[in-house]
Amino acid sequence: MNFASQEPITLPLTEQQQVQDLERILHLGIPALVGPSGERFNLPSTVYEILTRVVELMAHGESVTLVPDKQVVTTQRAADLLGMSRPYFIKLLETGAMAHHRVGNQRRVYLRDVLEFAKKRDQERQIALDRLSQEAFSAGLYESTAIPEGGSDE
Repeated sequence: MNFASQEPITLPLTEQQQVQDLERILHLGIPALVGPSGERFNLPSTVYEILTRVVELMAHGESVTLVPDKQVVTTQRAADLLGMSRPYFIKLLETGAMAHHRVGNQRRVYLRDVLEFAKKRDQERQIALDRLSQEAFSAGLYESTAIPEGGSDE
């Protein structure tokens, strides 16, 4: 089964209460599974952490998608995920901004690398915005900004 091509898993409303009950039980400690013949199997801590996170998300109405770590995507799909054009994404690859490999004459990237690139880009953007805000504040620009009529400063 190829998890990456599946649609997000969304909790039906009819199962909402069951998942909320499961979330409460999972927070009591690491549970165990009981097999059909009564044998008990304690969940490994990593599986428990993943299960807890998935149940928390679903209990709060979030959809969940499972993606294998080595999922490969095309340059078009990667560009779409990053919100940029494919030619611009190719230029990024050529600068070494992200690892890639070829399948025939086509480039492929690991989804984990695309997501890591997006995370790093978002962090850099936030740092730049924070720096600009701090510079504007230090320059006294916030005090000279008038609040529009009917507006608020918060």
